[in-house]
Amino acid sequence: MDATSARAAPTRWPHAARRTTRQARRPPAGPVVRDAPVVFRAALAADPARLSPTREALRSWLTGAGVDEADVEVVLIAVGEACANAIEHGCRFASEATVTVRAGLHAGRLEIEVSDTGGWRDGPSAGRDRGRGRLIMARLMDEAQLDGTPDGTTVRLVKHLSGRR
Repeated sequence: MDATSARAAPTRWPHAARRTTRQARRPPAGPVVRDAPVVFRAALAADPARLSPTREALRSWLTGAGVDEADVEVVLIAVGEACANAIEHGCRFASEATVTVRAGLHAGRLEIEVSDTGGWRDGPSAGRDRGRGRLIMARLMDEAQLDGTPDGTTVRLVKHLSGRR
């Protein structure tokens, strides 16, 4: 039952009805979720061409959830970087491999996981203009954690949202 359909049940104690009504009017903490599920899920083939549609789907979900545009842009950059790394390093561009993106929104805290099933490898990428993805994610998000195992890698990102539109 949502707040718009909540009605105080008839009772002999008028103070009980007032308390229920006050609780129903209290605004929720954090950004308001507007007709958007509290959880976002996407599975994409390990193909760089799938990055743009995934970012647009996530943008739509975040915007529908009332997330501030500045936060949306920051999150999209970090998640795009995590997905690109999963496609290139985890899946090694194997188009049959899958990268999974999951996001949850609760009380102004956005939690995102990007997972692949490729093998983990230590060490920096070759080249001078490479290897900054982890730094980008760490700087843009409030929390960024990478868990690599021989069975795959999961990047966990957290953003404390600044407000709502």
